[in-house]
Amino acid sequence: MNSFDYNPTDHLNKILKSSGSIEEIPELLAYINAYKLQLNKQIQHDVTQYNSPIALNEDTKKLIENIKTIKAKSADTQGSIVSSTSSIQELDNCKKNLVLSMTILKRLQMLIDANKTLNSIISSKHYKDILQLLSVVKELLTYFKPYRSIDEINQLNLNILKTQNKLVDDIFIDFEDTIVNKLDNDQLFYGCEILELIDFKYKDKLLNWFYNLQLKDIKSIFNNLDEAGSLENLNRRYMYFNNTLASIHSNYMDMFPKDWCIDLELSKIFCTITKQDLTSQLNNSIPSSGLLDALTKTLDFEKNLNNIFKTQEFNQIISKVFEPYLSIWVNEQDKLLHAKFLEFYSVSQIPTEYSSAQSHEDFLNVLRINNVPNVSNSSIELFKTFQKILSLIIKLSSGSILIDLAKLFVKYLHEFNSKILLPMIPNNSENLNGIEPIKYLTMILNTGDYILNNINDLQDRFTNLIDEPLKQTISFETIKDVFIELINKSIQTLLLKISNDLQFSWRQFTNNNWNNMEQTVEISNYMIDYKQSLLDNCTLILPLIIREGYIRNFCDKLTELITISYLNSLKLVTPLSIINVEQIMSDIQNLKKLILDLPLYSNPAFDASNKEEHSSINLKTYTKHVENQFNKLDTVLKLLLTPTLPIDNLIMNYFQIIGDKSTANFVKFLKLKSIDPAQRFKYVEIFNLQISYQNTLIEESPILAAIQDDTPIVNSSNSTPTPTLKSPDPEAKSPKLLNANFQNNLKINNFEKNLRDFALTGETHVNKFKNFGKFFRKDNSNSNE
Repeated sequence: MNSFDYNPTDHLNKILKSSGSIEEIPELLAYINAYKLQLNKQIQHDVTQYNSPIALNEDTKKLIENIKTIKAKSADTQGSIVSSTSSIQELDNCKKNLVLSMTILKRLQMLIDANKTLNSIISSKHYKDILQLLSVVKELLTYFKPYRSIDEINQLNLNILKTQNKLVDDIFIDFEDTIVNKLDNDQLFYGCEILELIDFKYKDKLLNWFYNLQLKDIKSIFNNLDEAGSLENLNRRYMYFNNTLASIHSNYMDMFPKDWCIDLELSKIFCTITKQDLTSQLNNSIPSSGLLDALTKTLDFEKNLNNIFKTQEFNQIISKVFEPYLSIWVNEQDKLLHAKFLEFYSVSQIPTEYSSAQSHEDFLNVLRINNVPNVSNSSIELFKTFQKILSLIIKLSSGSILIDLAKLFVKYLHEFNSKILLPMIPNNSENLNGIEPIKYLTMILNTGDYILNNINDLQDRFTNLIDEPLKQTISFETIKDVFIELINKSIQTLLLKISNDLQFSWRQFTNNNWNNMEQTVEISNYMIDYKQSLLDNCTLILPLIIREGYIRNFCDKLTELITISYLNSLKLVTPLSIINVEQIMSDIQNLKKLILDLPLYSNPAFDASNKEEHSSINLKTYTKHVENQFNKLDTVLKLLLTPTLPIDNLIMNYFQIIGDKSTANFVKFLKLKSIDPAQRFKYVEIFNLQISYQNTLIEESPILAAIQDDTPIVNSSNSTPTPTLKSPDPEAKSPKLLNANFQNNLKINNFEKNLRDFALTGETHVNKFKNFGKFFRKDNSNSNE
């Protein structure tokens, strides 16, 4: 249909293919007509779209022509306006120039009149009036500064400068005359303002003259060439200047404006001059005797100036010069402390209230009456001296001299330890008899603790005082370790003293008729003496220990050593029968009651028969520790109740109760069971075979490891380490006391001494096993125990 060669015949044949199609012609024509209208509308729209760019170009041309026309008319209008207003602008310029000329002439007349008046009153020296006129003249002269190229204006300016110079000369003359002849002149205050108005250099000149005049005598009298200028007379220099400053405040402050602060500036100049003189003196010679006094006076002088002027500008303004020479002062303190130590060597370190007691009862009565801390008086005096020295250095410096002073303190703390405290600890057990060792050892313990606390305070003070970059150089850790070691040694020696006193009880234990024992008794004879020996020592030791943490630590270690001593003493009873085990458990039960009450004996008035009065003391953690320690004894005693036959059952019980695979520990157990050495190899062989079937065993139980073996171990490559005696109580507050090496320190080759060393105090939890042996006695009456 879109083709130019379109032939409608084909379409008409399709539309009118039958006679009935003729009836549809009206509808067909209506459709064709509608389609024709639609096409006409589309054609009209397309024609409009085509013609619109052509119309836009024509409109643009018309707009450009209109703009050109408007610009031409605008230029014509502007020309008309300029021609009509040019005459008005000329009139305005004339008016402006006329006003400016009148102003200049008027101000010029004012300047001439003011200068004339100023010249007329200069001779009167009424500086207040002169100041007002000069202010006017200076202001007007500033206005004429752009016109100085005019000869008349320049000449007037030169005349005014001459007038100002004459004023300056007059003011200086009046100042000199007034101050030198001590006259009154209330006009000089305005003279100062005139000088400042004319030029600041005249203000500086006047002040320099005044300051030099006031300091002239000081420079003359206190120069470095005369004795008056020596370091010993430094305080006289300060006193002289204080008088000068007082004279200025009373006589000269009204002459100068307040904002000039002549007293403050004069003080700064004096300090600068004094610092220069001191630097020169100290470079030439350093008189150590007067150095500290001179520095102290200087600090007082600086403090006084700060108070007068309500400022901190004078801090170390002079005293800073002394800092490089303060090492001389430190040497003086060294001599002072050395002299102090000569006094310490000659006095008793024990409080007089305690030194007179000679018996246990006398000493206990003294403790009940007196509440005097058993601390070395010399240590207290030493730290008082430290504080006094430190209070001086606070004023002197916050620099590197504090490092030297800290080293000096550490030096004498070392000396106090090595020459006063440490020699009082006995070197051998023979010197540990009686109550005197208790007095000295507890004094050493308390003094060590007192010194530790004060060392911490000293370190804090030094850290707060010293300059920030030097804080990391202050350290007292080395000397702290020294006194911690001293405390350890004092506690170790106290325990050794107790073990010495228990030696007789352990001999009784060894000589007890264990083999012929037929029944148990409530308490053995050896235990009666054992408990009494513990009480005799602890009732004196514990009240004398000041810090609760050390009391708890001491009781903990005593308990641990008692359990170890009992574990090692079991092999003295051969063979160890069930009745023997029951008796030992009964004795330990009696001892346990005493051990549980040990911390209460820190109160010298404690009565074991009336515990209710002391029920408020919390012993929960201590009781738990005691139970834990004596559970080890219970475990071993329970194992000893096991029949020796059959071997498999004995070994299985060992695995269940001890739970380790240490051949060395198993051999120790066989020895305690008194198994024939010839039979032990068989037990050990079966033990080693059964180890491979046990997956839950530990390498070595600490319970049996605590038992010392003085004979070779059969088929064992395992060593038996010394158990670490460490208090489980985190609240004990005892710093680094009694580490694992403590046990090694107490070992003695001789077995009897070995028992003595470990025999201190202890208890065991036996309630569960007290009658346990009867069961085995009933079923295994023929077993070898």
